[in-house]
Amino acid sequence: MSKPEWTPGQRRAIQEDFPGNTLVSASAGSGKTSVLTQRVLRKIKAGVNVDQLLIVTFTNAAAKEMRDRIKTLIIDELNVAQDPQLKQRLVSQLRLLPTAHIETLDAFCQWLVKKYYYIINLDPDFRILTDQSELGLLRDRVWETVREQLYGNDDGSFAALTRNFSSDRSDDGLTTVLFQLYDFANVTPDFQHWLACLPEFYATSGALTNSALYQKLLLPAMQNQFRQMDQDWQQLIQQAEQAGLDKHLDLFEAERKKLANLANQLTTKSWDELREQFSNFKFDNVPRISKKELDDEQLVAKQQLTERRTMAKKVLQKLQDDYFFASESENQQVMERSEQLVRKLVKVVQQFATAYAETKRKRRTYEFIDIEHFALQILTSDEPAGQQLQDYFRKYLNEIMVDEYQDNNRLQDAILAALKRSDPENLFMVGDVKQSIYRFRLADPSLFGEKYQTYPDQPNNTLITLPDNFRSVQNIDDFTNLLFSQIMNQQLGEIDYTGDNYLKFGAHDYPDQLDTKTEVLLYKADEPVPDEVTMQVPNEQQQVEMIAERIEQLIHDQYQVYDRKQQQMRPIEYGDIALLAATKHNNFSIASIFAEHQIPVMIDGSESYFKTTEIQIVMSLLQLIDNPYQDIPLAAVLRSPMVGMNENELAFLRITKKMGNYFQAVLDFPNLYQHDQPTPFGDAVLAKVQHFLQVLQHLRDFATQHRLAELIWKIYEQTGFLDYVGGMTAGKKRQANLHALYQRAEEYEKNGFRGLFAFVQFVKRLQKQNQDLGEAPVEAEANAVTVKTIHGSKGLEYPVVILMDANHGFNETDLRAASVLDADYGIGIRCYLPNQKARFPSLQYLAIVQRGRQRMLSEEMRKLYVAVTRAKQKLIITGIVKGSPQADAETTVLSKWEQALQSEERVLDVALRAKAKSFLDWIGPALVRTKTYQQQAQAGEIAQQSLVDSSAAFQIKFLAASDLQRSNGRQVSQVKSTSATPQLSQSVVQQYLNFQYPYKDATKTTAYQSVSEIKRQFDDPDNIQLGSINEREHQLLKNTRYNNQNFAEPRFMQQVGIPSPQEVGTATHLVLQKVDVTKPVTVVQVQLLIQQLVSEKLLAQELAANIKVDAIVAFYQTTIGQRILQHPEQLQREVPFSLVINADRLFTEFHHDAKQQLLVHGIIDGYLADPKRGVCLFDYKTSFVNPNHPETDIQKIKNQYAGQVNIYALALADMLKQPVTSKYLYLLSINKLIEIN
Repeated sequence: MSKPEWTPGQRRAIQEDFPGNTLVSASAGSGKTSVLTQRVLRKIKAGVNVDQLLIVTFTNAAAKEMRDRIKTLIIDELNVAQDPQLKQRLVSQLRLLPTAHIETLDAFCQWLVKKYYYIINLDPDFRILTDQSELGLLRDRVWETVREQLYGNDDGSFAALTRNFSSDRSDDGLTTVLFQLYDFANVTPDFQHWLACLPEFYATSGALTNSALYQKLLLPAMQNQFRQMDQDWQQLIQQAEQAGLDKHLDLFEAERKKLANLANQLTTKSWDELREQFSNFKFDNVPRISKKELDDEQLVAKQQLTERRTMAKKVLQKLQDDYFFASESENQQVMERSEQLVRKLVKVVQQFATAYAETKRKRRTYEFIDIEHFALQILTSDEPAGQQLQDYFRKYLNEIMVDEYQDNNRLQDAILAALKRSDPENLFMVGDVKQSIYRFRLADPSLFGEKYQTYPDQPNNTLITLPDNFRSVQNIDDFTNLLFSQIMNQQLGEIDYTGDNYLKFGAHDYPDQLDTKTEVLLYKADEPVPDEVTMQVPNEQQQVEMIAERIEQLIHDQYQVYDRKQQQMRPIEYGDIALLAATKHNNFSIASIFAEHQIPVMIDGSESYFKTTEIQIVMSLLQLIDNPYQDIPLAAVLRSPMVGMNENELAFLRITKKMGNYFQAVLDFPNLYQHDQPTPFGDAVLAKVQHFLQVLQHLRDFATQHRLAELIWKIYEQTGFLDYVGGMTAGKKRQANLHALYQRAEEYEKNGFRGLFAFVQFVKRLQKQNQDLGEAPVEAEANAVTVKTIHGSKGLEYPVVILMDANHGFNETDLRAASVLDADYGIGIRCYLPNQKARFPSLQYLAIVQRGRQRMLSEEMRKLYVAVTRAKQKLIITGIVKGSPQADAETTVLSKWEQALQSEERVLDVALRAKAKSFLDWIGPALVRTKTYQQQAQAGEIAQQSLVDSSAAFQIKFLAASDLQRSNGRQVSQVKSTSATPQLSQSVVQQYLNFQYPYKDATKTTAYQSVSEIKRQFDDPDNIQLGSINEREHQLLKNTRYNNQNFAEPRFMQQVGIPSPQEVGTATHLVLQKVDVTKPVTVVQVQLLIQQLVSEKLLAQELAANIKVDAIVAFYQTTIGQRILQHPEQLQREVPFSLVINADRLFTEFHHDAKQQLLVHGIIDGYLADPKRGVCLFDYKTSFVNPNHPETDIQKIKNQYAGQVNIYALALADMLKQPVTSKYLYLLSINKLIEIN
């Protein structure tokens, strides 16, 4: 067999022994695994035993692959070896290989601790708890105990800490902060020391602008913002000059100088001086120019310049709002208070950590992170046995090889440092910082980056780069280099994409005639759908439709794939295609739309295990077994295949017994029904109810005597549900999910947890915290499109890769959290000041957020690198683009991208790259700077310095709904006749043709109506009939209830920034619901309530400003309001109801059929239930009343809402079994109470 031809870099990495540590920077497709295994073989042949090597991999699968490859290499070498001694040596290595340390670092640490536990006095009889959900449950229990102790011994500081991170209703906020800080600190080598240092970051002395916090963090962040503004104004100047708008040019040049002057003062002025400078900074007015003085092109340019300047001005305003909202003394106050809070937080975390560690010790159950800490303690122990072990490893281990080094954390790095020799050092690390995408698992790519920067200058350490890509065709390399050479550098990406970081084409066996052009397919969200489509399809689904049709086209056209093993061309298969996305949120749409297209697909994990239908049904039944008096789980089980009731049967149960909870109605139904006149329908309901109650009682009895897992299996046996789901679509997967629930219940009990109630609460906790268990795996189809997240695709490769959702926004949730964390700068918090009754971000918080955003963008950039380098032959990028009020989607997005043409350097300015919200915001600007794009767009003359050299072939396509085949009506396949058509007599045919459906009117409405819809039935008929043209056209396309509800306007059609009357009304209702009526209602009280709702994120600030406080106070001065204040115990607010009502009472179409019924639902604003005076119903309205003719508007409002209020009265009377004696509307626009007769 021919030996591979190694590149110079590979040859060095395989053959040389180095005087110190070695870092191999291996780009995508560079064959790093081959290099590692060949290096192992070379060492074995040189006399090093395989068990003298510690080979650390990132996953167990990678470890198995590494071991198998080494075995294959040894056997191959054994087959050709001539030297008897070498043969004998190779055979001995095969014997040693199964026990050699080729494993993850977790596995090595577990081996180490199990063997040398005595050095740190650890009980060796322990087990590893790997299920994160069960770990979370154990944590919660420990924290509940610690929290009770803290409350019991509190001197006020713990209550203040809780209040700082939580709301009045829940202290979950503190729980979240505590767990995050605990996890973050746990990956540092010295957990306790790192925590203890956190308060020191808030210690300030002297001027704020002289502090390390300002100089190292705040100042660089602000200077970046000013660089962004300088670039924005430079573009404005160039555009004004090109358009010949001289007055605008003068304005922009003057403003640019003013901004530069302000930026210079950041290093010379004090904090308060800077705050004053920012406050006094004013932009001049745009010069007025008559339209007659400008031609059409200048008018367009003027409008564009005005819009871009407005957007650019917001950068300065945000800078002022973020940093200079408070004076230096106020910031000092926040920092001092924050220091007290952080100091207390550290003590609380330490107390929790101690209790948690003790609980795990008693249970003899540990996490992998605990084992890593134990391993480090053993390797750094001062005990004689510890010293001997350390000497042994340093002498015996010839080399420590670390794969995927870029994904290590600081604790793992400390373990490796404790294992290596000191002279000479013997670490051999392989990885690629461009592919470090696990920061969310607390990986620290800076460990790799620091060595990458410093090793070239250190004589004993070595840096080797492997840039050759042996995976992909030339165009994939060219496209990757084109993109990342413009967007990735040390500032964003944490490595300069230059020189040896460029991908170098190494896969020379690909034939030249392949179609390898990269495609960028963008769905235009603002384009109208074809007339044939009667329902608006969400943009995300249209994107999936676009992808499905492109896959169909590839299959239909027999796109040619080169099979490198067979060394021949062949038509593409579904299994050659991978669909990658940043998240799983489109997986359901992919599964359903691909099924419509009959495209086989294998989806790697779904969005939610607990949201699958089969799991929800079983969990609902478990809740009923625990406590049957729960309406929602009860309805779910009755409606499920286990019982098989439909909506009419569920309603029949409730009608039979209207009062009480729903389970009581089910219990009483057999007795109540037997007294009524029996019907076939009722008999069927009775049979189902009796069977259900019998099964439920049997399962409840069974649960008292058996384990949880046994109960779940009993459910499967008694209901036949496991077999039933097997016959449904995706039956194997559904059955696998049910089996997984049984297995997880087994694990739950094995880990010391008991009880059905606890298990149900455990699952609810997971769902509340948006955690999940992941769907059970099933056997993959051999030939199906693979759907994976970008993280899941790492290390894999596919002939054709489709990167979808390139427009999907980056996740910035962590940057808006109550606390933010940084390994070097500690914790930043928002500080609650009781006197101001508001939370203020500390400067430490703002600084870490800025640093965190830069790191988040770097991580997202690396995710993009991983995605595009999975492709072997063809890359397709898809996304959704939207227009603006001034232009369509294509014009808007290209105009935005073409701002990059102002950049003269190859790497785009950091300010432009830092504004990115999605992958497209990097991809687009990089592509428009090429000659390829300029030729496609037929652009005019472009400055040569703005173009970048590249031979990458790509094409950008914008597609609308009309371009998609399935948007133009569903294709109906021809139906083949399988039997002769029966002969019918003329009379029978005539009978069929003359058939009249007896309940025709019922087909025009649903059996479920909301009061807000029914209210329209009481409007003036002219108002109903004379709606807008858009409304009337829309009604022709709708399958309606009896209502005239239109779809909400799309966001781009709404007036941004101005709350709608409906939003203001909803906000006002919220305040009225929360007003404390046990004491006098005043303006100050209501204002404080609104501020509280805003601070708790229950109310937006812009809505709060539009609430009429005086009108709310005035309500409590009316007769109804005074009665409320005198008898608050009689008040009920925001009361939901459901009411079964004869249809002919609402719709005249049903006058001939009094039996038809509707289920009406709604929410009553409030009522007073006085035993003596009866029930008084009231409803708030924010409807506008014209002060010029109030009587007319008031009468219209009464007419409009009378029907709604009357239905409320009917519902109340039915619920309370008490008449409603008075009904009122309170008009907040004029502070007036109106009685409804």
